[in-house]
Amino acid sequence: MRPLMVSTARLAALAVFVTLVAGCTTSDPEPKASLSAKPPEVDLAEACPGLITDAAGKALTDVLQSSHLVNDDAQTVGVTAMGKVLEDFYRAGPKAGEVAAPACTVTGTVGRGKRVGEIRLAANSGNAGAQGSDQTGVRVTRADRERGVAFDCASTRVGSTRDMPLRITAVYKDRYQSSRGDAVLGEHYLVLAHSAAVAIAKELGCENNGGLPEGASALPKP
Repeated sequence: MRPLMVSTARLAALAVFVTLVAGCTTSDPEPKASLSAKPPEVDLAEACPGLITDAAGKALTDVLQSSHLVNDDAQTVGVTAMGKVLEDFYRAGPKAGEVAAPACTVTGTVGRGKRVGEIRLAANSGNAGAQGSDQTGVRVTRADRERGVAFDCASTRVGSTRDMPLRITAVYKDRYQSSRGDAVLGEHYLVLAHSAAVAIAKELGCENNGGLPEGASALPKP
């Protein structure tokens, strides 16, 4: 009977060991890392704050083919920040070279895809050229999937004058590679560039709003 008792004891100990091991291996696994949260959608008013009018907002949704705009770091750049950069640039004098104003990126989502546009500024200080040249007054520039609106800003805030204006160009660039392009969207690009130009002119207090017309349709041809 003794051998049987030893064998039974060993079996009981083995059963306890298996139970303990099973208890360790069947515990709940660690939670998986959560997927990155989807960027929150924003209203048109929150995309490039102050740069996009209602009319330009319609143009923007047509260009991006989406009204679902998502936020990113660049979308916090608006008319106030851009205006401050231009003011500081002019006051730095001609030696400052070209202005490095922050650009605003606008991202529209279509399914899992993204369509991106950009509003940026360029500026020169000082007398841009003789009156009547193509370097003064309101002008429209164009490039592939891009439109710009240039004007002269005489502003007491900036310190610029009619003789030594701040020459500003507001540009909208369609960065979506499969865009329908200039033939279809060129006028929308122009509306967006005009909206940004007018917003900057008002922000800086440019005399006579830099000579800009109220609507993009009244702009001169490129």
